[in-house]
Formats: sequence, structure tokens, C-alpha cells
Amino acid sequence: MVDTPVLVPGFRIGSVAASAGQICLRSLPWLLVLNALPSLPALLILILTGDSAQSASTAYLISLPISIILVIFAQGATILGTFRLLQGEPFNVAISTRAAWWTLPVLTGTGLLVGVIVTLGFAALFVPGLMAICVLYVALPACIVERTGLVESLERSAELTDGYRWPLFGLFLLTTLPVMALSALTDGLDDGSSPLLGMLGQEAATLLYSAVTAVLTTICFDHLRRIKGSFVMLH
Repeated sequence: MVDTPVLVPGFRIGSVAASAGQICLRSLPWLLVLNALPSLPALLILILTGDSAQSASTAYLISLPISIILVIFAQGATILGTFRLLQGEPFNVAISTRAAWWTLPVLTGTGLLVGVIVTLGFAALFVPGLMAICVLYVALPACIVERTGLVESLERSAELTDGYRWPLFGLFLLTTLPVMALSALTDGLDDGSSPLLGMLGQEAATLLYSAVTAVLTTICFDHLRRIKGSFVMLH
């Protein structure tokens, strides 16, 4: 990371986290519904095929592509709903899901590209992966809110996060470490005799991470746009 490890005035981890907590409590039912969608394919296949450990592995393998798309779709809808709240409008699930549906191809492409870049970064001595996360932290909000293209979304994120990547790194740790702990705890529930219980725990951790991350990235996106005075005309 090239910027200095100092919180830039106007952007504070505490205020962003507090805003995220308020929005999560205010919109909890919608966040749960939207971010539970990616869990449905794996759970459905597991229920239909039985509850053996082998069946659970097969369920994850078969449902993985669908679940990835649903994760991106749910995050897109959550992002737009959160952004509407920040603009003083209600969290309208119909509007949010419709927008996520119509932008799903470019939204999915953006999410997958970010994932590939971060994965390659982690493979290259780990640190570049962390840098990529901070640089591309608001790529999905840029994509669905400002309707930027695939590459444009990444460029827009790099522009907005420039100078603010250390506080964004702090927010990433703030959300990731607790969820990792929860995931490790629930992973121990799957002792081979009841994979459904273990799967439910893992899916709960994924749901929590997906919802909180979408809310946080949206708040950061909105704050950074205001701080930098950098607005792209919305379509």
C-alpha cells in the first residue's frame, strides 16, 4: 500500500462501523432475506440427497456456481437498498432486486474479476491480495449505483479509495476476523454424523459476512464520493 497509515480527516472507522450497525438493525429482515438466497441451492441439494458427508460435498460442488451468482446478486441488491437509505429513501426490495437483476451480467463480471485479482494477489506472497482488497473495496457499489462497466468499476474504486486504504483495511479486518472465528466454531459442528448442522453454521457465517460487507462497502462508497466531491451521473 502506498498511502500512509493515517486516518484521513472525514473518514473514521468508528463512524462508518456505527452507521453500518444502525442500517443493519434498521433493515435486518431484508438483509436476512436477500443474503440467505445463496444458501438455498446447497441446502436444497443436501436435503434431497441425504445428510452424509459425501452428499454434503457433492451438494457444495454442484451448487457452487449458482451460489456464487446469487451471492453477487444479493450483494448488489443489498448495496442499492443501503445506498437508498443513505439518500433518505426507504430500503425498497423490489427496486433493489430489479436493479441487481438488470445489471447482473456486469455485476457478476465485476465481482468475479475482483475475486480473481484478490486470489492471485494472495497467491503472490499474500500481501498483494490485501492490497487488492483495499484498492477494489468499493467496486461493486460503483458498478450498481453508478452503472459503470466492468473495468470502469475497478478504476472507479481505485480512484475513490486512493489515500484511504489503511482505514479500509481496518474495516476489512473488523468484519473478517469475527466471521472467521464464527466459521471455525461452526465448522466443528460437522463431525461427520450431521453435516446439515455444520452446513447451517457455515451458511450463517457466510450470510452474516455478505450482508455486513455489502452495507459497509456502500457506506464507504458514499462517504468517499462526498469527501472527494467525485460524482458520476446516475442513470
